[in-house]
Amino acid sequence: MAQSNSSAADSPRSVYDCGSIPVGAMRMIAHMGYSAVAPTNTLPAFRAAGESDFWGTECDIQRTKDGVWIVMHDATVDRTTDGTGRIADMTYAQIQALTVDAGNNIALYPGTKVPTLTEYLNVCKAYGLHPVIEIKENNDPATVDEVADILSAREEREMFSVISFNRETCLRMKALMPTLPVYLLIGFEGVSQEDIDFAAENHLDGMDIHVFLPDDYVKAVQAAGLDVIVWTIDDPENAQRFYRLGVTAITSNALTQTAPRV
Repeated sequence: MAQSNSSAADSPRSVYDCGSIPVGAMRMIAHMGYSAVAPTNTLPAFRAAGESDFWGTECDIQRTKDGVWIVMHDATVDRTTDGTGRIADMTYAQIQALTVDAGNNIALYPGTKVPTLTEYLNVCKAYGLHPVIEIKENNDPATVDEVADILSAREEREMFSVISFNRETCLRMKALMPTLPVYLLIGFEGVSQEDIDFAAENHLDGMDIHVFLPDDYVKAVQAAGLDVIVWTIDDPENAQRFYRLGVTAITSNALTQTAPRV
């Protein structure tokens, strides 16, 4: 998923602050970890999600030159680390040598490194978080067999979900792991009937759509028997809107699942 247009630095709030969503009724996914309080796609952000009562946490994964799957949103390391270069052209050893130097409250997390997919999964397991793994669309779909191997080897594999904008990646993951929930990501452009038909006819589990899309898009996806996840919601009012629509889960930078203080 792309970065949200909402500010991740906004004061964290509970999804239940709107007063009309029953406590415990909404599944919340921390977008790239609890990114309002820690640098995105880092172990501190994933731990913060586990400590803040999220149901799950989303991450983005990229493949290094030597076949290691790491957690990073961009295809390059430039924006969030002290290095430069395309991940696909770098070895894991080169990635390990870098330090994360950007993100919310970065000063509180000196020496933070880029995690691997396995390290992310270990944090999710430790906190009982549902891992939502975005395989970035710039990766060759033929290489996702490696991701399937990593997930299949985990004892908690029934907890995973995979999302991607890349249709071939979605199809490949569903073929390799038929019981794995796989969602087609949809961006600002909206959901077409062809998108819905593709997901339904290929037995995908649902779509992960953008918060800016109208209610009719959600209803059309649901009418096809598909689940809906929404990204990225950072205000309780929009959370209330999608709760009323009956979506499966919402992804947020700043909203927690913790019950509000009375």
